[in-house]
Amino acid sequence: MNILYLSLQDFLSRPFLKFSTLPFLISLVIFALLVYYSYDIFFSYIEDVVSGSFMAWFFSFSIVQFSLAFLSAIGGFFIVVFASVFFTMFIISFLTPYIVKKINQKYYNHSIQKEVNSLEILLKTFKFLLISCVLFAVATFLLIIPFVSIVIYYGVFYYLFHKLLLLDVLSNVLDKNNFDDFYKNSSPLYFKIITLVFFTLSSIPLLGLFLQVFYVIFLTHLSYQKILKLKANNNG
Repeated sequence: MNILYLSLQDFLSRPFLKFSTLPFLISLVIFALLVYYSYDIFFSYIEDVVSGSFMAWFFSFSIVQFSLAFLSAIGGFFIVVFASVFFTMFIISFLTPYIVKKINQKYYNHSIQKEVNSLEILLKTFKFLLISCVLFAVATFLLIIPFVSIVIYYGVFYYLFHKLLLLDVLSNVLDKNNFDDFYKNSSPLYFKIITLVFFTLSSIPLLGLFLQVFYVIFLTHLSYQKILKLKANNNG
């Protein structure tokens, strides 16, 4: 059966829509408050720094104030969008075992002989975060080259998104042997393409918050069918 069709069908069912709505609302409220207060604090700080100094006259120009507000909004938007996506991913990760279990029972009836060790998952998570921090540091040094640094930042966010999302799903779908075999090599191209599409969708405000459950559902079906070579049979 078509993976996209199955995923949409599952995602639009009542239980999974509930799972999508709750993290969406929590993330939306938290990050709306974060944007509001951080924006206010930032400009209060700028005013305190420049007031009474020789820079005050410079910041009094309308064009400077507009440019500062514009750059702050763009930077804040970029950070908040992706921070909210990763925060939602964190919330959804607690629901992933249930999502995978429901899909497995409904379509695949696959039994896991030996589960993936939790310590191994934590170590891989730490490894991905460490690599991302190094890449972020490189991107920060390249801020003098604006477009290059933006591309690198975007690439780092995608790397982390791809790695954490796959780790979350595969650690629940695969047994230890298949899990270890998968991570011996680079992930297949179709996984990279799919997660890149998901990451691009997540760049759209609010959409990335709401679709996290769909991402998990789709990758669960993809893993069962492409890695474990199972066929989907609707068992009710």
